[in-house]
Amino acid sequence: MGTSLVAHSVRDVDVDVGFLSQLRETKVCYVPTLTREVSTFVYGKRPGFFDDPFFTEHAHSGEVARVSDPVFMDRMASSRTAAGYRTALEVALRNVKAVADAGLPVAMGTDAGPGGRFPGYFEHMELWMMGEAGLTPEQVLMSATSVSASCLDLDDRGVIAPGMWADFMVLGENPLESLQNTRSLEQVYVAGQPVR
Repeated sequence: MGTSLVAHSVRDVDVDVGFLSQLRETKVCYVPTLTREVSTFVYGKRPGFFDDPFFTEHAHSGEVARVSDPVFMDRMASSRTAAGYRTALEVALRNVKAVADAGLPVAMGTDAGPGGRFPGYFEHMELWMMGEAGLTPEQVLMSATSVSASCLDLDDRGVIAPGMWADFMVLGENPLESLQNTRSLEQVYVAGQPVR
């Protein structure tokens, strides 16, 4: 493989031993971007997360209105392409579990930013979905911290240690007990300075 990471997962077929071996041999990181798939079909009806206070607190109201438009929703609900992405998500969930079970590096990424992908919330959703795929809370949290930093060759961040770049969150509840506890966000630090 002439690359250092695979983003957007493999979502058309289940990965096999040969693929996993190739990732291992070439030290390629795997970035599932599961929420990218969600954004391609979820607006065929009003998604449950639109009622989540954690979402509504910061969601861009104009984008919520755009994807809530009945014409847009009807088009997505009847789209064969959207139905295909729903199936692709099932494959992607199995594959991220297979990659993690093989002991290969899984880095968190979302593809948040384009329409229908809500920055901030989708990062949390990505973590939750990785947990739903079968990764342990520790694997998921490391995917968003030390593994991501390592995959990007950022040796000055990703862990809390003297001399490291200190971007981190303070949570009120333990995410190792439940990944949903990432909602208990109390403070955010960037470069060791509080920003929220």
